[in-house]
Amino acid sequence: MFHVDFPGKNELHGSVHGLSELSRSPPDGYTFMVAGMAPFVTAPHLMRVQYDAVRDLEPISLVVRAAKVLVVPTASPHRNLSDFISWKRANPGSASFASAGNGSSDHLTAELFWQETRTTGIHIPYRGGAPAVTAVLGGEVNALFMSINAVMPHIQSGRLRPLVISSATRSSALPQVPTLMEQGVNFTSYSWQGFASPRGIPAEARRRMHELLSATLRNPEMHSRLTQQGLEIVLSTPEEFATFQQSEFSRWKQIIETRKIVGD
Repeated sequence: MFHVDFPGKNELHGSVHGLSELSRSPPDGYTFMVAGMAPFVTAPHLMRVQYDAVRDLEPISLVVRAAKVLVVPTASPHRNLSDFISWKRANPGSASFASAGNGSSDHLTAELFWQETRTTGIHIPYRGGAPAVTAVLGGEVNALFMSINAVMPHIQSGRLRPLVISSATRSSALPQVPTLMEQGVNFTSYSWQGFASPRGIPAEARRRMHELLSATLRNPEMHSRLTQQGLEIVLSTPEEFATFQQSEFSRWKQIIETRKIVGD
């Protein structure tokens, strides 16, 4: 079974260690790893790592991605993004945002949101996504950007209200929720999972693994399970993944440096 997870910041160190071990493994075509975006593109800008994320890894495929949803408790008076931004501007620095930790993808998305909307917020990092969601559910924090699959059950139960989604187009899982770009906030943001091996594996091994990934993700049961959670199946070519990784590496480096973000 192919399992997809989007770890919080408290799990980042394990992912970084895993990618470090992968980079030092023999390129024999038998060692592969699936990991989230952090060890591929953001961790090198937030902490000391023992690998070069761009040069030491052989990209196989970008597998899936998950858009971020800006959610508030259902008790919140804010019912849409325009209202929320107006309140933030009228009360600068008063809106609190939870995240899975300093430098996590939800933290970075919030920082990008503040930058693009020219607003400010109070960042409250938690040790992982689950406690961050719990804090918003309990009304301890005003809002949260979180991957759609993590907040979908709480949206469906009516405990969280989605204001906007960070994807390029509306999600089929939440068709009523507008995108940031529809609302005049010009950026997209995703958590994602990529599949890689040590640099220099045989071309045939890379081809066979890509075929296996493709067959797994196109299995009707697997496809249904992932899309029901709001996940988008990408399944890129190795060349597409390499280009995407380099673009993301540069993009988040700029945000981390501009916003002076420090990891846990």
